[in-house]
Amino acid sequence: MIKLQDALRHAAERPDHVALVDGGRRITWSELADEIAKVAGGLAAVLPGGRPARAAFLCCNGWELVVTMAAFETLGVSVTGLDFEATPEATADALAQLRPTVVVSSKLHRPLLIAAGWADREGVLQVHLHGVGEELAAPEPVVPDPQAGEPVHYSTLAAAQTAVTAQISQPYEHFAVSYDVAGNPRLVVRRRSFEARRLAELVDEFAFDEDDTYLVTVPMYHASSPGWARVFFALGGTVVLGPYHDLAEMCRLITDEGVTATLMVPPVLSRLLAHPASAELRQTSRLRFLLTGGQHLNRWIVNEAWDRFGPVLHHYYGSTETGLVTLLGPDELALSPCRSGRAMPGIGIAVLDAEHRPLPPGARGRVAVASYQLMDAYGDAPAPSVLVDLSDGQGPRPFLLTGDDGVIDYEGRLELTGRTSGAVRARADGDHDSAFFGLETELLDQPAVRDLAVLRVTVPDHGPVLAVPFVPVARDLEASAYRAVSAVCARRVPWISAHVIAVDAIPYSPTGTIRTGELLTEIMPLVNLYIHLDKQSATEIPA
Repeated sequence: MIKLQDALRHAAERPDHVALVDGGRRITWSELADEIAKVAGGLAAVLPGGRPARAAFLCCNGWELVVTMAAFETLGVSVTGLDFEATPEATADALAQLRPTVVVSSKLHRPLLIAAGWADREGVLQVHLHGVGEELAAPEPVVPDPQAGEPVHYSTLAAAQTAVTAQISQPYEHFAVSYDVAGNPRLVVRRRSFEARRLAELVDEFAFDEDDTYLVTVPMYHASSPGWARVFFALGGTVVLGPYHDLAEMCRLITDEGVTATLMVPPVLSRLLAHPASAELRQTSRLRFLLTGGQHLNRWIVNEAWDRFGPVLHHYYGSTETGLVTLLGPDELALSPCRSGRAMPGIGIAVLDAEHRPLPPGARGRVAVASYQLMDAYGDAPAPSVLVDLSDGQGPRPFLLTGDDGVIDYEGRLELTGRTSGAVRARADGDHDSAFFGLETELLDQPAVRDLAVLRVTVPDHGPVLAVPFVPVARDLEASAYRAVSAVCARRVPWISAHVIAVDAIPYSPTGTIRTGELLTEIMPLVNLYIHLDKQSATEIPA
């Protein structure tokens, strides 16, 4: 997030330019700088002592959260977002790894904090923000004495009489929490900042400037959300906080606020493209940069995005551990939607064999990344790094081993062929898992399929099967999509029975992760019925 020094510079240059939009609230650069200064001063006065300050937050996107994050950034305190849809056990685990001295929460998500056992932890300052849907709630009492163990409220911090611009004295550390597919958290640690270099490279590549308006559609607890908002704050542009689920409002914001750039996870992008309100955006919007990533894109998304927005869609590959790794622009994306992209400037990508030796183009292996954006360690373990010599004149250098398998083609583009997270996991024995991943890729490329998941499940008294829920592009194409998906499954993975099921939607989290449990609850009764009917049919066949 932005620091006060940058906000003051923008306030001096363009005091009345809108810096932040949240619903009906429009905050100018002058107002934002003033608010950050007051909240930073309020926080500096009440930060617990005794050990380095660290902050965590559990709340939805909102202008108070943005200001609070900027205040922590000004003070040199790492502020880490936690998934507000995680279980109490996962939340407690994440907080135990982080060991924060400050926990920021809104009333909406405080029950999760209570269930995790961190709502009144000794020596931890509790900061209470307002949140989405709380405007009509009775105001909470203002308690000015956090040292007595009581929470401090945003309004108290914002009423501080002394503004602070200097960082507190402590080593630089930045923390983020990465969640695996099962929802288990892992603390990611960085001990050096890469933001200035990445900002310079993004500006050089895409010519972002102070006249850009960026729409936030991802919760701030996801590393990509504050990371991209920071780019446009740093330039003195405008950041608009958009809704996660209201697609009509998202379309309105893109047009009315003159949005030029945004990041959307593929499920949100897919739903936006299917919404009638997006049909006119090519004529009514200023959008010139639309970024998505996190999974393969299907042909329908790529084609619809081109039709509705023009050539603006970019696809990236990266993670909390690696930062931004690859990017694929609109032209190449239209030709190769299953590629993840080319390495960004300053990034090295290698595909390694089991002995961590680099493989030639076209050979499948484990993806490894060399980058100035890499994490330094996990909270409980060193980074999984190896020395690799790519024979490019740079000599051996450290590469971070990812959990992904892939291939680098002869044009230098990365294609993922397996993974260790998500519904289809890669394992060391490889061959069948590569086929499953290729199956998912080919199915997503079917013209009549809007969305799809491939789930391997074990049915009691039967064994492993594939459950393949899909969303057709249109209801009248459901039968065509069913036939196409079934045929690809039979050809790609003939050794396992696949049960293809049409659904209205694939459920996702706000950050684009499939809610596997919710999806299985919906489809497993049908899978069990199909298995029963198959067995019954088999017993009726004459000998």
